[in-house]
Amino acid sequence: MINKVTLVGRVGSEPEIKVTTKDEKFAKLSLATSKKYKAGGVAQEKTAWHMIKVFDPRLAETIEKYVTKGTMLYIEGEIDYSKYTDDSGTTKTFTEILVPKFSGVIRMLGSKSSAPSKPEVKQETSEEEAPPF
Repeated sequence: MINKVTLVGRVGSEPEIKVTTKDEKFAKLSLATSKKYKAGGVAQEKTAWHMIKVFDPRLAETIEKYVTKGTMLYIEGEIDYSKYTDDSGTTKTFTEILVPKFSGVIRMLGSKSSAPSKPEVKQETSEEEAPPF
């Protein structure tokens, strides 16, 4: 069986970098994808938001250094559905895209000039150094 999701979109907010109990980094970020269509002759655009969790520590470190709000990413992962019960007893279901260790893929798309950058990274790296995606 195959559980594979491929998305291309822009990061919606600054990625969160967290640390597991095993002292490994992981990243959480939101990704916006959109499609354009015509309805009744009028151009429309529909945006979908995806919650992404990256469990590969090396990818999480790269995301921490190079990815900011607005960065366009290509992501390969797997879809995961989870349920929980809130304080009022209501069961809630949510969907996440998991980028697992070893088998997940993330690529930055576009030129360096079109992607937002973090000032501290510019000071530490040369202009010719590319992110290790």
